[in-house]
Amino acid sequence: MDFSAADVDFFETRIRPVLVSHCYECHSATDGAPEGGLRLDSRNGILAGGDSGPAAVPNHPAQSLLLLALRGETVQMPPDGRLADGVIADFERWIAMGLPD
Repeated sequence: MDFSAADVDFFETRIRPVLVSHCYECHSATDGAPEGGLRLDSRNGILAGGDSGPAAVPNHPAQSLLLLALRGETVQMPPDGRLADGVIADFERWIAMGLPD
């Protein structure tokens, strides 16, 4: 999928840093099997999802388990505390954009 430079910049500046600092510790390939089978360190991992299904559905934030978890509507992720509303809004925008990376 082709994304604009602005879309990729949005991911690199607003989304990836949050994933790295709040998600990769438990949901990446760095330390063996990721929790819940969910890898958030690649687009394919996000699309494949984990034990509960796909983490995000491109262009459909309301159907994306990742966003529901960030909002605390299913489980609370990250478990150490809710992210700022602006950060959650960035994730909603990113999913609505089609998950540029």
